[in-house]
Amino acid sequence: MTETALHNDDHVVRYARFTDFLDLEDGVLNCSAFQLRPDEQGLSVNWLECFQGRDKLGQLEEVRNHIQRQLGRNGRLAELNVGFTLEHVSDSVPDIRFVHSPSPPKGQYPADPSHSDIVGLPLLESPESELIGDLIAECVIELHPTIP
Repeated sequence: MTETALHNDDHVVRYARFTDFLDLEDGVLNCSAFQLRPDEQGLSVNWLECFQGRDKLGQLEEVRNHIQRQLGRNGRLAELNVGFTLEHVSDSVPDIRFVHSPSPPKGQYPADPSHSDIVGLPLLESPESELIGDLIAECVIELHPTIP
């Protein structure tokens, strides 16, 4: 299967649980929100521009309708710009890529055409994992509520 890279001007959101925040009121995310677990091939995100013709609020609504997980009331959708994030972390992780990887229906969840992955990240147990998680957390441009 051919890998489709997201463009630098695209945006993605990553679901951050309440426990991923150092301070929810200030919106300070812990590196854990952006660390790759040993059983993961890539860090799961949702590509906003997948939903063309919708404004930002509409794109976020579509993500909420298609994301294949239970969203907690105190969680947030952390928005990243692809190009800025790549530029910010590429010196530390030269192989990082944002790739479109739509998900088929899973259990109670519909297919997710916006699902994408951040690939090329170090695994959780590696010494670089916390550093890279912190670098990506620095790239968050906005936090959106999971339940509007």
